Amino acid sequence: MADSAVQRLDEVLLVAESLFAQRGYEATSVRDIAEALGLQAGSLYAHIESKDDLLHQILSRAAERFFLATKPIVESDLVPVEKLRRLMLAHVQVITSDLNAAAVYSTEWRHLSEPRRGEFAARRDEYEGMVRCMVRDCIREGTFGDVDEKFATLLILSSMNWIYQWYKDDGPMTPEDIARKLTDMLFKGLRRPVG
Repeated sequence: MADSAVQRLDEVLLVAESLFAQRGYEATSVRDIAEALGLQAGSLYAHIESKDDLLHQILSRAAERFFLATKPIVESDLVPVEKLRRLMLAHVQVITSDLNAAAVYSTEWRHLSEPRRGEFAARRDEYEGMVRCMVRDCIREGTFGDVDEKFATLLILSSMNWIYQWYKDDGPMTPEDIARKLTDMLFKGLRRPVG
């Protein structure tokens, strides 16, 4: 694919990602995407196969960013709790670096057609399993108490994945601040110390 075609496809994906994040996949038409790009709807098909294909590409890119950011941490020799802490920071950084992609990743994947929806769900499950393994290691080493590892994993991922709803680039907290506060609260729990 020529550089200009790649660049144009990137523009199409960014516009579609923004519209899907703002309006939702189902409420966004191919015509809406084309108009935002200053194209006729028919002209858009020179760059894409279908609206479903756009969603698939956006979701695949977002998933890849999560895996690329966390893979070196997962493969490191860090102690389990530090590994999980750094994974959470990397996850938060991926979300805050592209809020539109995070919104689409979190909510719009259910609109993929099969078999893409199943493949994407398997990829999300793989990522969840990676985090769950870290939680299990933290339980085994005694850093965490005897908690339900599946529920703890869902709590950690849910607390991070919702950040796209409220994070502001110009807000009072950096991604690092957010990750630190999340890990401190989640790892220590919200209970007041006894005594």
